[in-house]
Amino acid sequence: MDFALFLLIFLAFHNSGQLLSNKICGLKFSSPGEAVLFSTALGSIVFSGIMTVFVFSGWINSAVCWSLLVVFLVLGWKNLSHFNKLSKIFNSPISQPAEDGELRGLTQSFLGLLALLAIGSAFAPAFANDALVYHLAVPKAFLQAGGLVNLPNNIYSFFPQQIEMLYLFALALGSDSLAQLTGLGIVFLLLFALWQYSKENIHKNYAWLTPLIFISTPTFFSVASSAYVDLQAAAYVFLAFYSWQNGCDQKQPRWFFLMTLFAGAAIASNLTTIIIFPLAFLGLAWHGRTHRNLKQTVNQCLIMTFGTLLILSPWLLRNYFFTGNPVAPFFMNIFGGENAMNWDVIRSQMQLQYYSSIGMGHSFLDFLSLPINLTFFSEPHSLKFEGQIGILYLLLIPALFGLDRKSIPLAIVFSVLLIFWFMQTQYIRLLAPAFVFLSVLLVAGLAHLFQNTKIGKKEQLFLTSILALGLLFNTSLIMKEWFRIDPLSYILKKESRAQYLTRQVRAFPSYQDANEMLTEKDKVLLIHMGNLGYLMDRPFFSDTFFEDHTLTKIIDKGVYAADILNRLKVQGITHVLFNYHYIFGENSVLTLGERAIFKNLLKKHGEQLSSKNGFLLYRFMLDSESGNQTQPLSLNH
Repeated sequence: MDFALFLLIFLAFHNSGQLLSNKICGLKFSSPGEAVLFSTALGSIVFSGIMTVFVFSGWINSAVCWSLLVVFLVLGWKNLSHFNKLSKIFNSPISQPAEDGELRGLTQSFLGLLALLAIGSAFAPAFANDALVYHLAVPKAFLQAGGLVNLPNNIYSFFPQQIEMLYLFALALGSDSLAQLTGLGIVFLLLFALWQYSKENIHKNYAWLTPLIFISTPTFFSVASSAYVDLQAAAYVFLAFYSWQNGCDQKQPRWFFLMTLFAGAAIASNLTTIIIFPLAFLGLAWHGRTHRNLKQTVNQCLIMTFGTLLILSPWLLRNYFFTGNPVAPFFMNIFGGENAMNWDVIRSQMQLQYYSSIGMGHSFLDFLSLPINLTFFSEPHSLKFEGQIGILYLLLIPALFGLDRKSIPLAIVFSVLLIFWFMQTQYIRLLAPAFVFLSVLLVAGLAHLFQNTKIGKKEQLFLTSILALGLLFNTSLIMKEWFRIDPLSYILKKESRAQYLTRQVRAFPSYQDANEMLTEKDKVLLIHMGNLGYLMDRPFFSDTFFEDHTLTKIIDKGVYAADILNRLKVQGITHVLFNYHYIFGENSVLTLGERAIFKNLLKKHGEQLSSKNGFLLYRFMLDSESGNQTQPLSLNH
């Protein structure tokens, strides 16, 4: 059911985008593949915008979303002819040397395998951390409220919600699996864009290699089907560049309007892509210099500015309305907003310091060492880049020597994106926009080496073997992780949703207990529970990033139990769910005094309701002098 809905959603995206490109832009696409690509990508922006309007209007519910889907399916049923033409292009034979045919078969086999694995991962319940914290948690809160709702305890909710609006649409129609499939669909659009661009601008025999190099990166593969936004933002970044190049080559100014839409959507999807804004100005200036039309360039820059602000404006206005700071939670020292959300300048600075510690240094020598450090020293779930890129990029670096002058714009964009990433937060998944362009550059260099230099059959066989070796290594890392997660057990109904999530999220049984034992009138304080708000069906209070902030603040204001209980009562907190390891364990984030006060509070005024996997759920006895003394205290875990 979810897969059928996924196909219908993207058909609706295509139909809405087709209406926009034909009726408003009047664009003429060079091929059916290009028409399907840009229409569907445009449609995703259209749907995100429509959902934003519905959220701000308070009209969000399943009936509205089903109606929206049906309307665009009916309006665009004639557009199915484009997919028929596209299937003929995919299936048409290509005249090519035997070596190229072998390379094409190799890349298609790997790409097909990775696509199936990604779809399988998306079918399983969502468990990735950021998805549960805000990419799915914020849309779920909007859906439950029937519209826009302030979430002051989750600072990520103040980010622009471009892709989250698509996840909201999917949640209204189905489950988190459908949301993951929707996010994966945007990633497939990126892979399709890489294929289409390489076919038109590099060489059709090597076009399949470009998306394969990118998606075979282990970290990129893992987030592709996890309801994240990083690869989706990279898709809009690349489509913005693609639109710019079409505008330059085809001399159709309307392409620069598309560039504006995609650039704005990229920034609204992930604020770390803000660098695309000056890059877009650089591209417009480049085009203006070659065509010597200053007035047109100025107009295009103005359209770029206002178009991007228009896409961001709902979220900037939302932030201003709730906090007085349009760019919350940033620049609080200038615009303020501390009193309107559970965040402050000090915590913001500490968070930035932590983010700057990700990676392996920020010096010039560290930058030159990136190929080695990223390949051999990066590790998932660590400060060393928080991920893996595999070995393929390092093996293919010599292909860059085969580049020609046509690749200069691609090289400039890649270099700027890479330097910006290096200077900011060095998470590997945030490398996606830069590595999209690196993948294109590597294939362009390889194609030039194979086609335009005198390389013998032995040399070609050697290069193909190196490529296959890199692909095998990267794919082995992906499959090892895939089998560890084992989504097939859930897909084949060998285990329930609860059993699957318990394997992936240690705290899930405690979240489940909280949902079952609490009522809508209760509110639970989460302390070092990961803030997995998507798993909570009951009201909760939490701290972003520094998850013990509220507890220590309540304790430090007054050590007497009566005072603490009164402060809990004022905030409506009736229960507490916490991680024993971080509260009473060896690595406790509390001082000895704070631990003693909290432990005494739980003994005298708390009732233990659940204890699983090191996570404890307590009910505060707010209206009595002491708690339930008949139960043994289970704080020694």
